[in-house]
Amino acid sequence: MNKRKVIVVTGARSEYDIVSPILEKLNIDIGFDLQLLVTGSHLSENFGKTVKNIETDGFIIADRVYNLVNTDEKIGRAISLGHQIPAFAQTIQRVQPDFIFITGDREDALAAAITGAYMDKVVVHLAGGDIAKDGNIDNSARYAVGKFAHIHLTLLDQHKETLLKLGEDAWRIFVVGNPALDKFISTPTLTTDDLSKKLNFSIGNDKYLVLIQHPIISDYEKETDHIRQTLDAIIETGLSCFVNFPNSDAGSFKIIQEYRHYANKYSSLYLFQNLDRITFVNLLRHASCLVGNSSSGIIEAPSIGLPVVNVGKRQKGRIHSGNVIFTDNDKKQIKEAILKSVNDKEYIKKVKKCANPYGDGKSADRIVKILKNIKIDDRLLYKNITY
Repeated sequence: MNKRKVIVVTGARSEYDIVSPILEKLNIDIGFDLQLLVTGSHLSENFGKTVKNIETDGFIIADRVYNLVNTDEKIGRAISLGHQIPAFAQTIQRVQPDFIFITGDREDALAAAITGAYMDKVVVHLAGGDIAKDGNIDNSARYAVGKFAHIHLTLLDQHKETLLKLGEDAWRIFVVGNPALDKFISTPTLTTDDLSKKLNFSIGNDKYLVLIQHPIISDYEKETDHIRQTLDAIIETGLSCFVNFPNSDAGSFKIIQEYRHYANKYSSLYLFQNLDRITFVNLLRHASCLVGNSSSGIIEAPSIGLPVVNVGKRQKGRIHSGNVIFTDNDKKQIKEAILKSVNDKEYIKKVKKCANPYGDGKSADRIVKILKNIKIDDRLLYKNITY
């Protein structure tokens, strides 16, 4: 039996965490030849150079595509996209994969989808059809990727409906849930003592927050004020807070600058670029509240009953569980939502019981089965709109 060649494109730690359960299964399945195309913030010292995690996991790296430019301006992602397409094309031409596997809505997904479609390679898209009403460019990229992709692996039935409205064939769409939950649910649990040793910091029994706040391109000019509103609210609660660096979008430099300024001023803030998966998951497990605008609050947090305060426009409009309080970029609102999340016993009890709509921890098995059995032919490759 000929092995099916799969190139998985990965550009950031957050997206790598989503696909890693799939990678592990493909890597040990004799029916597949798996290679990774690594790009984006994985290769940047400014964002922790997380390609080291991929190397440690032992996956074969087909190529490393350096595309990030050292700017905090909006032009950066446009240049990034332009750099990626010719580089991806060279890798695809050399490897000749059966599938190009992409996730989400960043420029690397769009670049890979365009390149794969033009080179008559099957593009497999995970997490298409999602809807966020936050004005971010990622939404347009996600829908554009959907039109180039040949196979859709959606997280929810509602996302399938979105793709159908975009004119995609129903037989191309498979509802699989979010594979991020596969590894998240099964990650070993650490005690607070073990977690303290990992962090080289005593967690103790005190309540603490975790902050993950990413920039939004449409709010570029307001990012400094927005992150100050969040940080001031956190400081006023009197709670300790572990602060994760943002992604590489325009505005991230401004956020990091404020993080460093506040951390120098307030001893209750602890900054980290990247943590290993076990440490990060357990930091969330023992936290009292996740603050910011990370998709982790929507997708993973319900599985551990973690209250979330989602700040600003990012993630608004997405399907979520009952663990999220949405606020504006307003210090008073943010502070009140945090205090409710950590002190309101009835609310905390309700959050502990909330169900996660995004999956059951078995998504990777479903995805591997689809890739193994689907027929690669002209019908799959040649697309048209359904109306």
